[in-house]
Amino acid sequence: MIRFLFLFFAFIISSCTYHELSPCETNAPAFTDCVKPIFEQSCIGCHFTDNSYGIMPLTNYQEIKDKVINSTVIESLERAEGFMPKSGERLSAEHILIIKNWKENGAPNN
Repeated sequence: MIRFLFLFFAFIISSCTYHELSPCETNAPAFTDCVKPIFEQSCIGCHFTDNSYGIMPLTNYQEIKDKVINSTVIESLERAEGFMPKSGERLSAEHILIIKNWKENGAPNN
């Protein structure tokens, strides 16, 4: 009986502390599930194909990868003033971390 109670409490304790991370909360966020939705929600308003602003579009994997890898996008997102998106709300620290982690992993198309 004592053995059963011990096993029962061990199971309860271990199941209460288990927390499964979403794919976007890991150090290897996927482009399709994590990064692309951030750009679609926050950047596409200005960075669309054939925009009249004359700024680089961010509508697909290659455009986003090129801009994130070869420019200062992350710094633009983190600025105290003049941050991106200019006409929107600042990205959350979580969204910026997702983009940083994706970049640090080589910006895979997954």
